[in-house]
Amino acid sequence: MRRLSSALGLRAGAALALLLGCAAPTRANSIQQPGLTTGLPEGFGRTPGIYVATMIDSGFRSTNPSVTKQAVMIPLFITWSTPWDIGKTHVSIKAAPLVGVAAYAPGFGTTRPYNPYASVWLSWFLGNGFNLSVGEGVQINVPTKLNEALGRDFNAFQQNVAVSYVKNNKNITANAFYTTGRTRSTGSQPHTFNVDFTALKRVARKEYGIVGYGMWDLNSPSVGYLADGAKQSEMAIGAMWGYLIGNLIQVQGRVTTNIYKHNMGGHETRVGLMAVFPLWTPKAPNPRNARH
Repeated sequence: MRRLSSALGLRAGAALALLLGCAAPTRANSIQQPGLTTGLPEGFGRTPGIYVATMIDSGFRSTNPSVTKQAVMIPLFITWSTPWDIGKTHVSIKAAPLVGVAAYAPGFGTTRPYNPYASVWLSWFLGNGFNLSVGEGVQINVPTKLNEALGRDFNAFQQNVAVSYVKNNKNITANAFYTTGRTRSTGSQPHTFNVDFTALKRVARKEYGIVGYGMWDLNSPSVGYLADGAKQSEMAIGAMWGYLIGNLIQVQGRVTTNIYKHNMGGHETRVGLMAVFPLWTPKAPNPRNARH
């Protein structure tokens, strides 16, 4: 793969600052794209098996006089719902081993690998359709010039707490997560807090509802970030539509738009598409009286 030069890395930082609403050459938004998990019942511990979500999420931000574009692509977001229970606690492993980002701003465009994600989740069924999950994970540094320009060239730890109501053909989920940052002379990243929200209703094979997200900086690094201790925050809301193909593949599409932004630059609209399907589930056991 052709390496980006140092000059192009600086150019990338400045262009992506415009793309992501930042007044200085540093990365805005959280390390995990806000709103990426909308549509998923992240608080729910699935039946044992391996499940896959394929995601693409694209954003269009108005940066006068043009529009800048960014996309996150995850071919395989894998959830291994293990057969292991610790008391009433169910154990799952989640990972996105390959993540790509494409960024296009005035005078600049590139597509490069981005930091993969790995985590362990613990889940509890609370009763009456309510579920709780806690995840401990890490966004693993991939050393590229683009990640350096974005200020993402470090391992960032992420803690999730998700609550899902899954009953009566409804999926109401709030997935909150805290991600660590770092401070250095250039390319600092604040600690961030995010909430991805989903409220879906299923009717036969179709589903529809409201999705949204919020992102808040929890601190402002003293150097390498916004001037004068400024912080960024953003909230967006939108709609999601889904359709079940056969009995296995759930396809979902969503559109969101800003309803609030602070130090984020231009207005942003995002469009996402996701397909979720079981890759493997264990064979049901034979009844005791079955003939062999």
